[in-house]
Amino acid sequence: MLRVRPTLHTPHVTAWAELLTALGLKEMSPLPAAISSVGAQQRCFAADSGRILLQHATEFGTELFLEVRDLEKFASWTSGDGTPVDLHPGESNNGTPASGRITAPDGLTFTALAVDSADTAGTPQDPAASAGLPDGQQAVLALWYTPDVPGAEATLANIGAKPDTISQSGAWAQYRAKHGGYIAAHSGDEPRIELSLEYAGNLEALETLVAAAGIVSSLVDESYGRTLLVDHPDGGQLWVNERQLDLYGYARH
Repeated sequence: MLRVRPTLHTPHVTAWAELLTALGLKEMSPLPAAISSVGAQQRCFAADSGRILLQHATEFGTELFLEVRDLEKFASWTSGDGTPVDLHPGESNNGTPASGRITAPDGLTFTALAVDSADTAGTPQDPAASAGLPDGQQAVLALWYTPDVPGAEATLANIGAKPDTISQSGAWAQYRAKHGGYIAAHSGDEPRIELSLEYAGNLEALETLVAAAGIVSSLVDESYGRTLLVDHPDGGQLWVNERQLDLYGYARH
């Protein structure tokens, strides 16, 4: 099992929860496994594909987390494919779960956590399908900016993600997790993770829903398709990319 679940650190958990709800994500209760300081405010939301954890923090930022069924097996398989996983035992005194820490060739680190596989929130109805999401569905897309796209691709393959949409230029490599969510390696100067969403449907209809919730957004045309730019509580914009239909210069796997 492999699911994408970024953690968004923010001083504005409640406002982000309202934004994600307006975009169609559903709040989960109880929370899946999470690493946090004791007593931290946390809320988790499931898209049609993938999940997002909101965690209160004084500074805004995003970390990449993966959800897996069996942490030790995941570590064994990933290490066997060439990407070491550093296992950390949990701490029962503060409820911290066991975790696996992965370090990519560009220095980016991210974390795998074991979760209950019976809780399928955030998993597409047919996780074995390769044709993408049905119309009108929302997917979590973690953007991995990196100076080493090939190294990121190798890491994504080693953790068990599968190629989805790859540019011929080598600047974009989007991979999907079987049980929900996408990670896209995108050329950039410094390795970092940024939260975005991908929508397979009518962006004008989504824009209307967002406006009804009192949230400002704008619809723009990019070279690869359209994007709904949604103002978020930390002073930036959340990108909701339309599922790419024009594949000139790209290959869909």
